Amino acid sequence: MIRSLNQFLAVVVSLAMLVLILEGALRLLGWGPAPRMHRFDPVVGWVKSPGVDIRRQTAEFNVRVRTNTRGLRGPETWSYQRRAGVARVLMIGDSFTLGYTVSESESIPALLEQGLLSQGVQAEVLNGGTEGWSTDQEVLWLATEGQLYQPDVVVLQVYENDIFWNSRDQYLRYPKPRIPDEGQGEWQPYMVADGPSLRDPGLESWWWRATAIGGLLGRLRSGPTMPVLEDGSGRPAEWGARLDGNDVGRGETRSALHAFASLAEAIGAEPLVLVIPDKAQIDADSLRQVEAFMGARDYRPERPYEFLVTAARGAGLPVMGGLPELQAAQLDGPVYFARDWHTNAAGNRALAGGLMRRLLAPEFRGLFRPASRSIVAPSSEGTRPYGAGLASQGALGVGVWLFLGTLFWRRFSEVGLVGSFGAVGVLLLGVAAVFAGGGWLVGQLPGWIESLVPLLVLVLLLGIAGFYLRGRVSVMFELFLAFVRRGHWYMLPVLVALLAVGGLLVVAASSPWLAPFIYTLF
Repeated sequence: MIRSLNQFLAVVVSLAMLVLILEGALRLLGWGPAPRMHRFDPVVGWVKSPGVDIRRQTAEFNVRVRTNTRGLRGPETWSYQRRAGVARVLMIGDSFTLGYTVSESESIPALLEQGLLSQGVQAEVLNGGTEGWSTDQEVLWLATEGQLYQPDVVVLQVYENDIFWNSRDQYLRYPKPRIPDEGQGEWQPYMVADGPSLRDPGLESWWWRATAIGGLLGRLRSGPTMPVLEDGSGRPAEWGARLDGNDVGRGETRSALHAFASLAEAIGAEPLVLVIPDKAQIDADSLRQVEAFMGARDYRPERPYEFLVTAARGAGLPVMGGLPELQAAQLDGPVYFARDWHTNAAGNRALAGGLMRRLLAPEFRGLFRPASRSIVAPSSEGTRPYGAGLASQGALGVGVWLFLGTLFWRRFSEVGLVGSFGAVGVLLLGVAAVFAGGGWLVGQLPGWIESLVPLLVLVLLLGIAGFYLRGRVSVMFELFLAFVRRGHWYMLPVLVALLAVGGLLVVAASSPWLAPFIYTLF
């Protein structure tokens, strides 16, 4: 009876170890569970959770995103109470305003605040951006939460995909409010906020959202997908705004902009609309790629931008179109990321500079009283671009080189001091070159292929290990089964660790190409 129980425990431990090893391998290959920033909200659909601290990382950026106790990306000093003598600007928008592709100091609101302060203006700029929001949700949030911050100015940032999503009542798994077309009467945000709540979709199961294995399996199951055009082309429906004759969402967008104008007047704030152009309007390479993908004669990338500018002015709102600022800044270098479609730090500085000049204009009733000096664009001083971490990484590399070189020299003194440190340096540079070059190559692949790379790498590694261990796998497996049959479940973790280390050493001894990587791992 006891032996059967021990054998059963051995099987359970074996399965648990298999799951843990697979989970760890997937996380090491970059397939860990995706960080969660949002929670359901019964009025706007979703909002940022308070106290979140996550990291967003791709081949182009590595950014830490934190929210304060009120769910805003900014300091804890932002409260409903105003500071005496300090003007307050509230920016509302989507991921462009949130700035999850750049550091907090490189977001548009932060750069705008830096610019105003550089002109002697005592002002704070609050970041009310939330990823995925459309214009209707931004206006609703202003009506329910944003107005509590008592802003002097509210900057509403809009982008072309707002047009389509203003006409929808669902965004992937989250419900969202649906506003009426302008021809169906005036939209009142307060009435929506006080009306029936949206239906909570609930949390996904712990397995799907907290484990790498669940995330991998979740890619294989069917779920909410982005809508596509009904012409059978497979093109994203939100890109329909670029096609002549496609007016989906235009009436709802006009309704949302009129509601924003009325709401700003009701809460005593000056409104300003920031229209961000699409990357294809600025970057020639992006334009060629999108034109090849759209493959339509009626494609015009400037069409949604022109509509948003015209619709905002039609609602009586002052508008700052970001096209001239970004076109001018593009002359000095890219203002969008190469693959991602968001503006980079340079693009955000250009947009913040344009906003600052507009806010210091007479039309804002002297809310901002700058010192007597010429207006300059916000400075990038104090920001930390993605490449700023190279210095610290280089220092770490030198430290590892000195440590390993010393160990190598003491173990193989006959090689000499120069030879020891030279050999270790070549080894480390080779490993770094392989990983850096591999990362660059992966970054050039289409998105759907890039997402499969970690799985392919895992299969490749297992295949290589199996090839070099093919004569020993049966012995290792028999040894493992012997421990299971005897019920030595408590020894299995130690046995697996020893077999793994021994297997890696066998592979290293069998392949001079793999040996440097394995020895570096050790």
